[in-house]
Amino acid sequence: MMVGLEFIGAIVGCMLACECCSGKKHPQVTAVDEDLSPAETLHRLRQFHGHIGPYAILGYRLGNWLLEQLGCGKYFGAHLTVAGPGTTPYTCLLDGLQVATGHTLGKGNLELVANASRAPDVLFEIEAIADDGTAPLRVNIPASVADLFSEWMGGELSEEEIFHKTLSWPQNELWQKVC
Repeated sequence: MMVGLEFIGAIVGCMLACECCSGKKHPQVTAVDEDLSPAETLHRLRQFHGHIGPYAILGYRLGNWLLEQLGCGKYFGAHLTVAGPGTTPYTCLLDGLQVATGHTLGKGNLELVANASRAPDVLFEIEAIADDGTAPLRVNIPASVADLFSEWMGGELSEEEIFHKTLSWPQNELWQKVC
């Protein structure tokens, strides 16, 4: 029983010291992961997601771009809503977004609206709203991306080749800023 009380005491102590749980102002981390080498980025995504696939890489790339566009910090500072398919491999996009932005499903500043209605030529609609009240940023990922990624995943490409292809593919073919 004492071990249980010690454990609960440790949890409560951590919560009182933790900036996000105690109500203390959290630090604004503004750096995105642009300074990571491709090998470090690959490692970070594989470590979090368990393998490398194009949707996780796309989410990572898009997440860094969103933070840059919004001018907000990593981990806090915005709310991201993703409307799209609620099944894998599509939802792997969320893991890439979480790694890049630090915004997570658990904190509630990343949200999936699974299977929401969208235009037939749109795979995902993403809305990013900065906490400072600036206008929302809306981005669409075209349905053609699913065909492209299916081709890559069904071919003879290694994870590393898919990684490099997704990172270097023209941005305007992967997503479009709506407003």
